[in-house]
Amino acid sequence: MIKGIKIQRKMGQEFEGGYSRIRVIHGQRKGQTPRYIIRCGCCRAPRLDIHYDEDGQGLEINGINGSIKNWSDILLPFLGIAPDKKRR
Repeated sequence: MIKGIKIQRKMGQEFEGGYSRIRVIHGQRKGQTPRYIIRCGCCRAPRLDIHYDEDGQGLEINGINGSIKNWSDILLPFLGIAPDKKRR
């Protein structure tokens, strides 16, 4: 399991700023890679599936495969974090 991700299964938990806490579920189906399921905290909106390699080299997010570096370059700017320039 990827370290640092807190599992949150309860619906309707309020978070800072009035947002509902995002629900996070971890699991692994037989014969598949481990995954996290991310869901809205206040409703039953469609989920986000994140499958990851045991060796930590790649991610599949909602059916789109990419390396950790590739996903970092795309997603980190949304979180206000500059991608690590050393890995280029």
